[in-house]
Amino acid sequence: MMQLSNLEDNQSVGTARRGRRAKPFPLAKFEEVIVIAQTIVEDGINDRLRRLTLFDRLGRSPTSGLSRNLITSSRRYGLTSGSHSAEYLTLTEDGKAVVTQDSSLIDVREKIFECAIGRFDVFNQLYESMKNGRIPAEDVLRDQFLQWGLEERDCHVASEVFIANVRYIGLIREVSGTEHLIPIEQLIEEIPLGVTKISVENTEDSIEDPAPDQLDESPITLPQVSPSSSIAAQPTLHIDIQIHIDSTAGAEQIDQIFSSMARHLYGARE
Repeated sequence: MMQLSNLEDNQSVGTARRGRRAKPFPLAKFEEVIVIAQTIVEDGINDRLRRLTLFDRLGRSPTSGLSRNLITSSRRYGLTSGSHSAEYLTLTEDGKAVVTQDSSLIDVREKIFECAIGRFDVFNQLYESMKNGRIPAEDVLRDQFLQWGLEERDCHVASEVFIANVRYIGLIREVSGTEHLIPIEQLIEEIPLGVTKISVENTEDSIEDPAPDQLDESPITLPQVSPSSSIAAQPTLHIDIQIHIDSTAGAEQIDQIFSSMARHLYGARE
């Protein structure tokens, strides 16, 4: 975070002195920037919030280099409108799509991919060349960006932001001890239809199975592994998965959701 702040301050001075053009990628990671959209949703009125109020909520100085960088990057990701000198910051349609609960998880993941990767040529080009393959070392990524015309001093930040963004989306998977980049299509195929949100958390108390008419609200308790006699006195771990099903989902979609859960959680075969 401090590195980004220093980079922004240095580049702001350089821009003023030499009139440099904007970088072809955002300087802040998507996961750092999305808090702006989330804060506007939580505290704003009519999808906008006064800039000074927003940074007061975030506990940041509104005039710092990092804060200016976050606002600029949020605008470049397409989440908000308004510059670092604007009185108000306003949530865009894309911004609402990625932080509200109205969209399905599939739509949210597709929109985040579009905002964080797809709208930047250097990121999208790197994604297309890397998908289905192993994540290379950072110096290899820097060399690739250099070949595409980025200035050498920008390549480290570009590599760092790109890897952070695809990891945030969920596109990095470990295969045989090595991280690989999976296609967005594979990630989408693995999400059950009609699911708007899946949260996994630990709890010390078991929860009773939900009634059939409460499947869209109640958590589902995974079966426990029976402890051996030597550790029977040890506490057990319960994992609850909460599945929120869109009210428009039909019976066939609901069946697909639980069929998918059976495959991925219990290894059931169709």
